Amino acid sequence: MSAPPYLRYRVFFTLGLFFLFFVAVFLRALRIQVIDGGRYARLAQAQHTWSSKLKPQRGDIYDRNGEELAVSIWVDSVYVHPRLVESRERTAAALASLLSMERRRVRRLIDSERPFVWIKRQVDLDRRSLEVISSLPGVGVRKESRRFYPAGGLGANVIGFTGVDAKGLEGIELYHDSTLGGAPVRLVGSRDARGRPLLTSASGRTAGLDLVLTLDRTVQYITEKALADALSRYGAKAATAVVMDPFTGEVLAMAASPGFDPNDFGGYGPDRWRNRAVTDIFEPGSILKPFLLAAVLEEGVMGPHDLVYCENGRYRVADRVFHDLKRFGWLSLEQVIRFSSNIGAAKVGEMLGGRRLYRYLRRFGFGEKTGIELPGEAAGMLRHYRRWSAVTVDTVSFGQGISVTALQMAAAVSALANGGYLMEPLIVKALRDRDGRVVRSTAPRVRRRVVSEATARKVAEILVGVTRPGGTGTLAAIEGFEVAGKTGTAQKPDLERGGYRDDAYVASFIGFVPARAPRLAVVVAIDEPQETIFGGSVAAPVFREIASQSLAYLGVFPETEAKAAIRTAALTAAGGDTRRDRRYEVRFQGEDGERVVPDFRGKTMRMALRESERLGVRLELRGSGRAVTQLPPPGAPLSGEGPVTVTFR
Repeated sequence: MSAPPYLRYRVFFTLGLFFLFFVAVFLRALRIQVIDGGRYARLAQAQHTWSSKLKPQRGDIYDRNGEELAVSIWVDSVYVHPRLVESRERTAAALASLLSMERRRVRRLIDSERPFVWIKRQVDLDRRSLEVISSLPGVGVRKESRRFYPAGGLGANVIGFTGVDAKGLEGIELYHDSTLGGAPVRLVGSRDARGRPLLTSASGRTAGLDLVLTLDRTVQYITEKALADALSRYGAKAATAVVMDPFTGEVLAMAASPGFDPNDFGGYGPDRWRNRAVTDIFEPGSILKPFLLAAVLEEGVMGPHDLVYCENGRYRVADRVFHDLKRFGWLSLEQVIRFSSNIGAAKVGEMLGGRRLYRYLRRFGFGEKTGIELPGEAAGMLRHYRRWSAVTVDTVSFGQGISVTALQMAAAVSALANGGYLMEPLIVKALRDRDGRVVRSTAPRVRRRVVSEATARKVAEILVGVTRPGGTGTLAAIEGFEVAGKTGTAQKPDLERGGYRDDAYVASFIGFVPARAPRLAVVVAIDEPQETIFGGSVAAPVFREIASQSLAYLGVFPETEAKAAIRTAALTAAGGDTRRDRRYEVRFQGEDGERVVPDFRGKTMRMALRESERLGVRLELRGSGRAVTQLPPPGAPLSGEGPVTVTFR
């Protein structure tokens, strides 16, 4: 007897369901095993393994004498694996107490759905706190590197700072971030049954390099203090200064005021962070006149004693009328610079011509970046002479219609000081590995010759007159030294309405000292002084303070005329460069050509040893501090190789 039809339908229906089920299972398995197999394999791997990157300790930053400016210290950072926390309330309460945090904030972090959460980074924990934290399930401590700046705000605008992840955010910390930071080590491990990480392997690690800067911590301090005092004294908006070795281009100090403390950079605004010496541009005013003078002398357009008529203080060019503070008539080229006549400079510029003026200003480095290893450098503004108006050659000749940075100006005035060579400004002296081996050293680099040595010498002689009685820069004079310099007082442009403001000025001074054997080139710019606006009254005294104290620190003291004549004669006879102060580079000779004892007085022990090594003189050192006496005395005949006994206090 055959089965009823409905039974056959039920059998077929059941078989169909089984068939569809197995098809669904097959398709699902196909998707999991084949189509999405790779993704699920990675998810499974992630459940049993972990990986992380650990940054090496960041390289340190030193000044030229090995003084620490930025170092890294190991500190503790607390983290949590929320899934492994047993008692979230108790854990939150314990961490809040130990880390000085709000309990509710800690609880929110613990309640996160992420597998790993930072609770607080870069904290200092004592042994008891570490023991308590280590006893909490799911909570751990990881060592991290934190940046510390031992000198506080000293050199902060150059050095910059790093963020919580030890990544450079400003200054040289930013520019050389990869050099200082090195390459991270990759940690790979597995997890146990409870998901706790176990270290399996570590691969790859390149330690960060140390940076040795050209800055001198003492010169930097002298410069920053002088700027801060000027800011307070004149109620100025800001101040900038650069101190440079004119023969090497090494920056000994680069300061901006007001500054900030990189250990607490968040407490200051971004306006405080930037390095004004390289980022801020300003119209130079009369401190540009020495470069006009150099161009005119080099081209033979005028001589120092050739005369120019200064129109009794009022001179019309096209639709403009230029004025001098005093009603000058006939002035020599030398007097135009000494008395800072704008009309005289305009007329001299007209004789030189726009094309040649532009060419020389470009050769002095204006309108282009210097290439210094610092972020955010501005190129300034110097339009091509073909775009100049009928009055541009006149205005540029006395420093309007052109903008510069303080660093550009320092490099340019150094070219006048060193005999006509434009040097590349240097801020990094060397890179060293963690064992102290030099990886890269930076040698002085000449960018180009700008003017002849004879022209540079003539310019220096004229600039000395600026700081002598009757000149505009007498307050920059330093007793016992010849100072070559130039004052500047420039109206600030009105960026909203055009033209120039009547209530805002930049007072400035540029110079080098000693004038005939330069050791320092200094630029000072004071932004919007309130008490008085003139560079000779505001910036010149700051120059004097910086230069006089720095020279004393470097062991450069005034020479008597007799000693200077002996040194010059000895250098000339030896074919040396009489413009460079060689007291630290050649053996002294007396009048009869015999070797004499160098003068070590005023020097530090390190400076005395360095000089004695160069001169081949054996020293016997007593005490500490600075040299106060020596036997035999300076200038005495040197018998053999010494010894010279030097007493320090």
